[in-house]
Amino acid sequence: MENKFENEKYTIRYFPDESIVEFFMKDQEIEAKDVIEMHDIVLDFVKGRKYGTIFSAQSFFSLSSGARSEGAKPKYSELVIAQAFIVKNLAQRLLGNFVVRFLPRPKQAKLFTDYQEARKWILAKIENNKKNKGAGTESFAFSA
Repeated sequence: MENKFENEKYTIRYFPDESIVEFFMKDQEIEAKDVIEMHDIVLDFVKGRKYGTIFSAQSFFSLSSGARSEGAKPKYSELVIAQAFIVKNLAQRLLGNFVVRFLPRPKQAKLFTDYQEARKWILAKIENNKKNKGAGTESFAFSA
């Protein structure tokens, strides 16, 4: 079973059996108000449970500076176990590297070019988190 929210800028899907939240960004600019709205939707979906995220986007999606600043706040990652970013082009790779390397990411994060590989990695991180009861989630990976 999945929960889903969709508007003109993004789609969010939550798979509660796997504890995965997927974000798909459409060819729009995401602004700070969108980050706040997405977070509220996710909190409603997960109901306090920890989860892993997979971010992907169409080719021309972008983040405003306000969205980058808003999304860097610690409250947005309190329940996040790990984050996978799927990149399709150089622009997304540059943005993804910026997000993963320079914005505060208190959890594991990695860039991918393949959805199945990202999903496999996230599932492994979620399973590891369950086994270790949240221990050891403070590392980063920068390869894609």
